[in-house]
Amino acid sequence: MEYFLLKPFEGGCKIKMKSHNKDILICSMNKKGEEPDFTLSPCPLISNRFKELLEQFLPNMDFTPCVMEGKGEPDFWTFVPKEQAVEKARFHPDGSVCAVEPMGLLPIFLVPNYKKVSYVIHLALAESLLRRGYVNLELEQIETLGGESYEYDWCNVCSGGNDKAK
Repeated sequence: MEYFLLKPFEGGCKIKMKSHNKDILICSMNKKGEEPDFTLSPCPLISNRFKELLEQFLPNMDFTPCVMEGKGEPDFWTFVPKEQAVEKARFHPDGSVCAVEPMGLLPIFLVPNYKKVSYVIHLALAESLLRRGYVNLELEQIETLGGESYEYDWCNVCSGGNDKAK
């Protein structure tokens, strides 16, 4: 299985959380600009069209609406995917994920780290995102730990160490 790090949109509009409860988030837009399909600020948020795609892969996932002040319909959604244990991932020195163990057919999961949280998606979801023209998010391929496809100590390579075959 191939995996990709889902990198958030880093420009355009700025969103600020106004209130939060378990049923709804109320946000405001501090700076106008291109709206993201995925952002981590002020919390993990996805666009309506990203949510529609994710529902095809995970029909039972719970989403919490995020409504902009003064609007009735949600513009964004927050969600909490399953977590992978930190021990089953490897990291770059900056805290971003460089390799993960497979999580079965789960299309998206998060990997917590003391420096940052990383969202990881599998190949099928990555291809679906690319086919639909999501232009304001970035995907970075990462390595898969375990199995026959894992031939190198990739995290040692990621951090500038020697390229040792296992």
